[in-house]
Amino acid sequence: MNPSFWSARWLASACDNPTACLREWRLSERGVALLPAGRLWDALAVPEMLGHSLLNAVARNGQPATGPVLRNSRRQELVLLMTPGKPAMNLERAARHLTTGTWLAVPDPSRKVTGLSWLVPPDGHGTLFSPRDVYPVLTPLVSGN
Repeated sequence: MNPSFWSARWLASACDNPTACLREWRLSERGVALLPAGRLWDALAVPEMLGHSLLNAVARNGQPATGPVLRNSRRQELVLLMTPGKPAMNLERAARHLTTGTWLAVPDPSRKVTGLSWLVPPDGHGTLFSPRDVYPVLTPLVSGN
């Protein structure tokens, strides 16, 4: 099977009705579904330039940038999918933490969608960024140190 098939199935499993989500991706003109955060993953949305610096810093710390990364070109931000949990720092305006009660517009991993693209698509197995790897390197980037 195509890797994007497994990615789509894993993403859709966050929904109450995964079949409806898969159908929405397949049949809708836009190829986007709203998925609930806080079930399988939380999301960390950061400005795009900060996001690239964050991914580089995580890699420099010896942690592979293994989790999915979504690029929202309209908002000029990167969205990292992370294991669920409270943020390990006060994010203030530097980033947005999406968790239970919030929704994320997510493109079908197999389609080109205007404004949304996967920089790193989900692997289909649930590999996510760990807050323990991300927040320690985000703190100095946000504070400018």
